[in-house]
Amino acid sequence: MNPIMNNHALVLSFFIFLSFFPSLNAAPDITKICEKVRHKDLCISSYQESYIGRYVPDNAEPEVIALVIIKITVNNASDVSRNLKTTVLEGPVPLTPEVQVKYGLCDQEVVSAMKELDKVRTAMESRNRRSEKLNLKAAVANTENCEKELKKVEAQLPNKEQLEQVIMLKELLGNVQDIVKTFG
Repeated sequence: MNPIMNNHALVLSFFIFLSFFPSLNAAPDITKICEKVRHKDLCISSYQESYIGRYVPDNAEPEVIALVIIKITVNNASDVSRNLKTTVLEGPVPLTPEVQVKYGLCDQEVVSAMKELDKVRTAMESRNRRSEKLNLKAAVANTENCEKELKKVEAQLPNKEQLEQVIMLKELLGNVQDIVKTFG
C-alpha cells in the first residue's frame, strides 16, 4: 500500500473511532433532560416544535433549555388565555352566565400563572433557587385552579378543547418543575 493510501486509511479509521465516543464533557441534550420529567413526550415535542427550540443547540446547558421550556410554556399559556377570551366573546354558542364566570376565573388564573413564570425566569437568571420553586409552585396552583373551574361546568362547555389546553399547560408546568428540581 502506498503512503498516501495509508494516511487516508489512518485518518478515516480515526474519525470512525471517534464517532463511537461522544465528547465526555458534553452537556445534556434535550432528550436527556426530558427523560427526567413526568411528561417526556410533551417535553420533547413542545421543545422541538417550538420556533424557540429550533435555535438552541441540543447540547445547551440545562438552565438554558429550562428557560426555553419556560418561554414555550408562557407562549402556551398566552394561547390558552386568548382562546378562553375568544370563546366568551365570539364563541360558537352563547354561554350561560355561570360558564362565562368560570371562563373569566380560569383566564385570571392563567394570566397569574404567566406572571409567576416571569418571576421564575427572573429567579433562574439570578440563581435564586428558592424563588424559582415558590413561583413555579404558585404557577402550577393557578393552572390547577383554572382546571377545577372549567371542570365544574364541563358538561356545559361548548367544546372540551379549552379544558384539554389547560391540562396540557399544567403538564408543561409539571415538566418545568421537574427540570428545576434537577438544579439542586
